[in-house]
Amino acid sequence: MTYIYTIGAAQGVVLAFALFRKKVNVSSNRILAVWLLILAFDLLARSIYLHNKNSVFLPTFIIAVFLPFLHGSFFYIYVRTLIHKQALRWRDLIHATGFIVMAGLNIPWIINPWENGPRTFGYYEFSLFSYSVAYVIAGLMLIYRYRKTLVQQQSNTEGIDLLWLNIMAYSQIVIWMIGLTQWLTPIPGYNQWHIYIAVSIWIIVMGYLALSQQPIKTLQKIKSSPEDNDDRFPQVQARLEQLMSEHQLYLQPALNIAQLAKASGYPEYLISQVINRVYQVPFREYINQLRVQSAQEILSASDEKRSILDIAYDCGFTSKSTFNSAFKRILNETPSAYRSRIQADA
Repeated sequence: MTYIYTIGAAQGVVLAFALFRKKVNVSSNRILAVWLLILAFDLLARSIYLHNKNSVFLPTFIIAVFLPFLHGSFFYIYVRTLIHKQALRWRDLIHATGFIVMAGLNIPWIINPWENGPRTFGYYEFSLFSYSVAYVIAGLMLIYRYRKTLVQQQSNTEGIDLLWLNIMAYSQIVIWMIGLTQWLTPIPGYNQWHIYIAVSIWIIVMGYLALSQQPIKTLQKIKSSPEDNDDRFPQVQARLEQLMSEHQLYLQPALNIAQLAKASGYPEYLISQVINRVYQVPFREYINQLRVQSAQEILSASDEKRSILDIAYDCGFTSKSTFNSAFKRILNETPSAYRSRIQADA
């Protein structure tokens, strides 16, 4: 087990330095790098403790006992910085309250663990699980709100939809659930040390997911209209249909609602309201419906020889998986199945 912890710690250090040097999402990556270093320290301290429970490094293990109070907070701050590009402030130290309070109450134990024992440990597990999981949930709520805004403003959300952050969050929840079951239903041989095997694996997954991320842009919420039903709705709808039929703006892979608003001559909030209320779909789905409709027409042509991937690119999609997903969601069959059926009927 000490080998797994040591490998996990080494991976954490390597990934942390890689994130420090990464030029994309700099602030959030550096927060994640610090978090990985804390996790590496935690694993290394536990590895040393398992090797020799009375070594001179015992105080470092006692400090590591309280480090889990930081993990949920770091996830929340990391997500907040990634989405909102909000710099750290002194008042953000409030997010370290759990660690500061528990470590502060146990300073005598940290300084001299050979003679002094822990204090207030009767509340340790309950405080840790409730405090940390609350921060993970708060981070997930930030992701949910960002993604909700994203589909209202961007036609292509692949790579910036933060789905990879869900993996990080839900993996954390699994780890916390392992700890919770150990606390509530003690089983011989099933103890806290198994959690850190999962943590070692999670460090590697988390680091590599962060290294492969795309630049994340801050999205400003579109201002709402003071009127529930603007008199300009019919004109806006007609202008949108003109832009899509004559200029085929939906074929632009990176089309967003700001660009569409500029081309139409109407404000963003009005474009958004027309798409949501008249077409009853968010902006991304509105554009994808037009792209799928265009792809459907191409696939229906008997003399069409282009591959499905080429057709997807030509219709504004940026990957085959996104195209397949949108096509199946809208037409209830995959592009390849649709093409085969059309050819068979012909």
